[in-house]
Amino acid sequence: MTDPFDPAALRAFRDRDWERVREAKEQFWADEHRQYGPLAGLTLCSMLWDHIRSIHPNWPDAEQRAEDLAHHLELAEKLRRIGHVFDHR
Repeated sequence: MTDPFDPAALRAFRDRDWERVREAKEQFWADEHRQYGPLAGLTLCSMLWDHIRSIHPNWPDAEQRAEDLAHHLELAEKLRRIGHVFDHR
């Protein structure tokens, strides 16, 4: 059996120009949004959903859905409390 980790590859990954990687990602998504509008994000979400369901067909289970709902409700309450900050009337 061979070592699954190539130390040189790991060092190369560690030493990447991470600022350039970040800029490239931002440019990619700006271009996608410019070309496809909100559909770009919706397409990505659909692809991610399909991928996770191919790995975990029962995802999300009832407990995970309940946790997700609780987080959404918490965020909605926080946004409601600061909503006045965005009121420009």
